[in-house]
Amino acid sequence: MKRAPMLLILSLALGLLTLAAQPAPALVKPGKPLPALTLPDAAGQSHDLQAITKDKVALVVYWSVTCPHCQREMPHILSLAKRLEGNPFVLVLINTDGQAMAKVVQGYAAEHRLPPPHIMDVGANDSLPFADAFDIVATPGVLVFDRAGKLAHAQELTVDMDKLQKAIESSF
Repeated sequence: MKRAPMLLILSLALGLLTLAAQPAPALVKPGKPLPALTLPDAAGQSHDLQAITKDKVALVVYWSVTCPHCQREMPHILSLAKRLEGNPFVLVLINTDGQAMAKVVQGYAAEHRLPPPHIMDVGANDSLPFADAFDIVATPGVLVFDRAGKLAHAQELTVDMDKLQKAIESSF
């Protein structure tokens, strides 16, 4: 192979590797309030997100049973949540798999000891109201809301746990 095409291929490959290593951009700008949403859990019970998070720092994790990134990040997220017990803090897990997958979500949650409720992002006509409100396009999406219910921090796909912990701690 000639030198110029080889350099072009190597440059493109290096560029793709560099791009893949970058964390995903923030979903939306901080300050956006948590919307008034009532969503079902995997058992069909309704949950008011504002009531669950009232006067607490909330870590909302938007996830899917089939997402390998979610499976990789969830143990770290659960460990962080455990360390924050005793603070005005709540972990809210919102699943994107749809009501048809509710039994699978319940089984996965039980097997992996995910804390309830197991909220489903299900709206009218199979819409995804939470994802739509925050422009979430990949899982996991992690969003930190301060005690006033305003978005303080957001990441998706690749979770930087140090940044996440700092964002939570600075929101108390």
